[in-house]
Parts: sequence; C-alpha cells; structure tokens
Amino acid sequence: MKKLKFLAGIPRSGSTLLTSLLNQRPDTYASNTSNLADMLRAFEHLWETNTTSVTAQTDGLQKEECVEVLKQYRYGKIDCPIIFDKSRGWPNLKIIDLMMKTQGEVKIVATVRPINECIASVYKIIRPSEDAEYIHGKESIIKDLSVYIIDSYTELRHAYKEFPDNLLLIEYAELVNQTQIQMNRISDFIGVEQFTHELDNVPPSTEEDKIWGIKDLHQIRPVVSQQKYSPQELLGDELWEHYSGGEFWNDKPEPVKKETLIDLQLAAGIRGDFKTGWKIAQQLEKKQPTDNRAAFNRGWYLLQQGKLLEGHKLLDQGRTQDVFGNRHIGSKQPIWNGEEGTVLLNLEGGFGDQIKSYRFAFDLQERGNRVVISCSPELASMFAENFPVVEHKAACGVYHDYWLPSMSAVVPLGYEYEDLKGTPYIERTADAVPGRVGVRWSGNPKFEHEQHRFFPADLMFDAVKGYDCVSLQRDKDSELKPEWMEQAPLENWQTTRKSISECELVISSCTSVAHLAAAMGIETWVVVPVLSYYLWALPGDVTPYYHSVTLFRQEKYGSWKKPFTKIKEQLQCMHTLKMAA
Repeated sequence: MKKLKFLAGIPRSGSTLLTSLLNQRPDTYASNTSNLADMLRAFEHLWETNTTSVTAQTDGLQKEECVEVLKQYRYGKIDCPIIFDKSRGWPNLKIIDLMMKTQGEVKIVATVRPINECIASVYKIIRPSEDAEYIHGKESIIKDLSVYIIDSYTELRHAYKEFPDNLLLIEYAELVNQTQIQMNRISDFIGVEQFTHELDNVPPSTEEDKIWGIKDLHQIRPVVSQQKYSPQELLGDELWEHYSGGEFWNDKPEPVKKETLIDLQLAAGIRGDFKTGWKIAQQLEKKQPTDNRAAFNRGWYLLQQGKLLEGHKLLDQGRTQDVFGNRHIGSKQPIWNGEEGTVLLNLEGGFGDQIKSYRFAFDLQERGNRVVISCSPELASMFAENFPVVEHKAACGVYHDYWLPSMSAVVPLGYEYEDLKGTPYIERTADAVPGRVGVRWSGNPKFEHEQHRFFPADLMFDAVKGYDCVSLQRDKDSELKPEWMEQAPLENWQTTRKSISECELVISSCTSVAHLAAAMGIETWVVVPVLSYYLWALPGDVTPYYHSVTLFRQEKYGSWKKPFTKIKEQLQCMHTLKMAA
C-alpha cells in the first residue's frame, strides 16, 4: 500500500474547501471525513491492552501488518498516486508515532483559524432562528461548540510542538485569499509538482451533512472567496474576547482569562469547598440578580441545604441557558399547576433523567389526572405498560389539557424531600441470579466530563473482581471489559431491563442503567463526584429518590481511590455475611 498523506485541522478552518481543491488534481484523491484514524486509535489501544492481541503477537502477528491491512481495506481500490485521508484524529501523538513506525514518512496538512472565528462560523450555521431562543441559548450553544473546537486546537498544538517538520499549517485567511500560493506550499511539502487550480470552478463537497445533523455544514462556494460577515459581531464582544488568543502558529501566547465569580464558584464546588461556593452564590444574587446561570447554581446549593422546592424553582431558570431540562415543546396548552384533566408529562433530558422522572406520572394519576407520557422512542415500550405513550416529536399532536416538563414536576406538585417516594415504580422482568453483580463504568461522554464524574475503569474492575459480575456497559468504553467479566445482553431497553433484573446488585456511575436498576428496587450503588448531579446534592450516602440506592462519594477532586476502596470493602463484608448465614 502506498504511503498516505493526511488532512486535519480545527473545525471550520477550511479543510472542506481544501479537500475539494486537492481533488482538482488528476493524480490526487482526498477523502471525505474518514474513520481510518479512529480505527487505528482503537487498534492501538487493543494491541496494547487486550490479552488476545498479546497472544497473537507471540504467534508472529506484526503491528505493521495490521495497519497495512486497515489502509488497504480503506484505499486499496483507489487508483491515484497521491491519497489524502481526512480526519481530525491525525494530530494525535500516538497515531503520528504509529504511522511513522509503519510507513516511515508522515505528512499532515492541517488548516487553522483563530478559535473565536471557528466558533462564530459554526454558530452562524446552527444558531436558532427565533430571536428569543437566539438570545437565551447563545452562551450554552457556544460553550458546547467551544469544547470540541478547543480540544481539536489543543491536540494540533501538541502535535506541532512534537513534530513540527511533519505538519504543514494552512491559515484559513490565506487559503481563501492566497489560494494558489497555499496549494503550491502543499505540493512542495509532499514533494510533487505544483498544479494550477481553478479557483472559480471549485467542485462541491460530497460530504453527507445529514450524517452530522447540521445543514450546510460542508457547503462550499464554487468561487473561492471569504464570507462577508463580522464574527465578532455575531458572538458579541464579551464572548469574542473570552475565546480570543492562542494562534500558536503565529507564536501568539495562550490567553490568560480573568476568572469570573461563576468560574470561582464552579472551582470551589469541584474541590468540595461548598462553604465558599455558597458565599459566592449569595454575592452573585446581589450583584447579578437577573443572571439565570447564577440562579441555577444557587438552586443546587439550596438542594444541598435540604430545600427541594425552593431549589427547584431556581434550577428552572437554567432552561434559558440550556443547562437544565429542555426547551418549550411548542404546546399551546398551559403548564399543569394542580388542575384535573389530561396531562402530557414531557420526560426530559437523557434516558436516566426520563426514567427518574417517570415516577411523577403515578403522582399525577393519584391526583385524578389522565396522564400521557412523551418520551424518547427507545423507552416507549417500557413506559407504555402503565400509561399511553407518544414519542417526543409527536407530543403536541396528542390531546391534552395541560402539559408538564418533568424535571420541574416537583414545583407544581409542591414537593419537599420528605414527599418523594423512594419505592420501586418499574417492575422487574426476571428473577435475580444469586450473587450476580451488574457493572457499568461510564455513561454519556459529554455528561461524564462536564459533570466531572469520569473515573478510570480499572478502579471499578479491581473493586469487583472475584465476584459474579456481568457488564452492563454498552457502546462507548465497552471494549474495556476485562475477559473475566461476562457481557450481559443489552440490545434494547427491554433486554437491558431483563439483564438488570437478573442482578442482585448494580454498581455504576450516575447513568441511565443506575436509574433503571434503582427504579426497579434493585440494590444499586452509585459512584458520584465531589460536585454531584442535582439529584444527589443532598449530603449523605442515601437519597430520598430511591430507597435502594447507596451513594459512594468522591472525597477529593482528582482522586477516585476512596469510593472504590469502600465499594471493595462493602462487597467483602456482604460476601462474609452471606457465607455466615
């Protein structure tokens, strides 16, 4: 297989345009966004950690041979002397090192652009069309965009520091304003003859935008030009300044951001200094009384102080920042506030949040209401056992007198902590297998990192090894499962429910699996970070939400040793008691 060249770059810095320009060359094939780098990263991990890979190596299997097979699988039918594989994953240091060992020469062409311009460019495409949503959701949307863009920027910066001779950086402004000069640089970099490109006849991108869920994400104009809009005006001066700086390719130092009170409050909460966090919450209430994000944070502290109803009223203000619940579903009916009638209970958030909030359907029914559930389709069959169910997208078409956003249900219900029912409200579908322990070590990657609840899986494996364990991990990180642990069937939520039902104990981080286990009354141990999700804000190792849950709290930010030591000790104690019985 011929030596590949590589395309990378910061999102919205011109890599799609560059791909189309490269494909003008008759001797070149430049791919759409490829999975090759991701496949190689997964292969590298398995090669280093999987026991069967080690066995295969003793039989003579070579890493280089495996890499060549993957390259051949991806590009064996492409009859071009020059092949560029496009992926943001190529600047990964391990992948660069792997390619150096397997094909020798590594040439990565990467497009770059200031971070704030990249954020503005994506936001220009996906921003909400309605003015109210545009204003209220702006900061949260941009925060989500910035995580992905900054991660890409950081990885590229590290790669350029370690391998400057292997990367050619193309600035977006120069690509669109000095296009031929930049294309000549690329030709010289990879050692081929220069080619005159047609800058007024650029072929359209063949990327499938529907895969990414963002219309016109890869749209390019047939004539190379820079769009005429002000990215600073689009973001606003404050956000523009917040995300400015960097540009390592121009030797500009990384920006030093002035920490706001909100930043200081978050930092205090993460390290468990709740006294300081609450003090800042009170300062923010005086200085920024209309700040919805500050109100949302203050709500968490009130929950911690045992004030469920008062805290939830403030949490509700997080909706305007997209940090709590979902947006208005579009129903023309009023939100339920104690009346009798047909109530559409809109289950919000991820699967775990929906399972947790399903309990309120029974409370509404007890108050004389007919309840219709709106939920994700994956959970519909489970909830339909007790109530009429409609998928979210069709919710407004179902008759209802009132509707209720589920994560705010405690407010119109008037609940304090003592009013919550911790008894099971979902039936088990199988008998427990004596001694079986279900294990889940990670959930949605976005929430795991944002809520600081990600922990090394090996700590979990060490704590539960020696018991009859089954993996309840699906999709991401499922490959980390040790060989001694069986994999439970998890094809859909009903099979997952059955697998959980067969467990005497479930141990998990704060995931949907933990919520389902607890909702069925199964003994469930939940590992939570110092700054916990709002459900676990009340101190202690038990929760009024579920009588079957025990919380194992991280005691020091950055260290997960103590909660897993406690889990290991508790398992040993349970085993000793069973043996003595």
